[in-house]
Amino acid sequence: MSHNQPRDLEMNLEVARYARKELPVRLARRVKSIQRLPFIVGTNPYIKRVYKLYYDSFQAITACGDEIRDKEDLDRFAAVLQGLVESHADVIPMLSQGFLECKKYMNKPDIKTFLDEMIRSRIGIRLIAEQVISLREQGTKVVRDDDDNTSVSLSEEPQGIDTPTRDVVGVVHRELKPAELIRTCASFVQELCDVNYGSSPEVVINGQTDTTFTYVPVHLEYILCELLKNAVRATVEHSVKMGRSALNPRGIDLNGGGDEDLGGQQQQEQQQEQLEEERLSKGDNDNNSDKVVMVKDDMEQDETRRPNEFGHPPVEVTIAQGEREITIRIRDQGGGISREDFDVIFDYSFTTVKNENDTASLEQEDVSGDGQAGDSIFKGVIRLAMQAGLGGPIAGLGFGLPLTRIYAQYFEGDMHLISLQGYGCDVFLKLKQIDESLDDLQI
Repeated sequence: MSHNQPRDLEMNLEVARYARKELPVRLARRVKSIQRLPFIVGTNPYIKRVYKLYYDSFQAITACGDEIRDKEDLDRFAAVLQGLVESHADVIPMLSQGFLECKKYMNKPDIKTFLDEMIRSRIGIRLIAEQVISLREQGTKVVRDDDDNTSVSLSEEPQGIDTPTRDVVGVVHRELKPAELIRTCASFVQELCDVNYGSSPEVVINGQTDTTFTYVPVHLEYILCELLKNAVRATVEHSVKMGRSALNPRGIDLNGGGDEDLGGQQQQEQQQEQLEEERLSKGDNDNNSDKVVMVKDDMEQDETRRPNEFGHPPVEVTIAQGEREITIRIRDQGGGISREDFDVIFDYSFTTVKNENDTASLEQEDVSGDGQAGDSIFKGVIRLAMQAGLGGPIAGLGFGLPLTRIYAQYFEGDMHLISLQGYGCDVFLKLKQIDESLDDLQI
């Protein structure tokens, strides 16, 4: 394994020079766009903070020297970019809160246009900045080669990815395994659902589970967490609503009348107590069993479609690989989306509380992608966890699905949602390989 350190350093310097030239332009455009907002919107404290962040970042980068000649210049510039990334971590919740307070001063189409442009630009700015930072960090991690004693660059592997580090180039992973990332995200979402609801459905991963492709892991991680959160949460809430349980998976009222909600809930509690007693009597005390099932044989499929001990039908994630793209389908039985909600699920702040004056807190009621109201399962620790590489905590702010679609479309992919009202949802995520086939892609 050979490695040419001067050549790699020159490549990193070229990337840094591009960032030094491009980032001030993009930051200046965002500053101008905020300046063009109606005066009363621009004076909102949250919007003003966002404006100051972009203006200060523009000043900080332009204060760097025009030339990045050597490793010392690269280190200084990377430190400035690291500060930019960290300082912009909360831009999304600040924008959400600001426009929640100012929505009566702008019409919906203008708000959507502004936020779409702001978020797309933000993704590009972060990608460029983090590519410089990641390449520099990877260049500082070296290992001795056994054959010729030369040094080779190594990077840290993204979470949930079991792939040689040489396949990681900055923030891009050339051999990303979506099935492994789905498994990681599903376990994360299930754990949060268990904490907030006391139970969660299984997640079944099937299709072409050995698929690999070239993509940015943190982008796919955000998309998967958001879509799986919606599916898992809707499934649990619909189970409670319908009175589904292991002994009554369809949620049919076996008592033949009475108070539907109360009867279903009492019946579910009794059946769960019975199942728990049976489990304990068998000595099954393992609460850490794997609830993410990887299916590699069609013969196993029927078993994985059965409801679990709480009566929750599984969330099914299917992977299909095409020549230049992959498709991921996420299917749930969470009741689907009502007709009146379907047209607005991609609107910003769709999940805000109904009282327009109640804007004092970011801890608001959430509505899942399946249109079900309730407490957000993404609170506290998740808001911190989702900051890594995703641009700040966003759950419960009504930005989940709009952001997810923008992330999916950024590299010429797309996301489509089909609702079967009263049954569930199918979400189709199409992602293109980040390779030479995307020559015309504008980052």
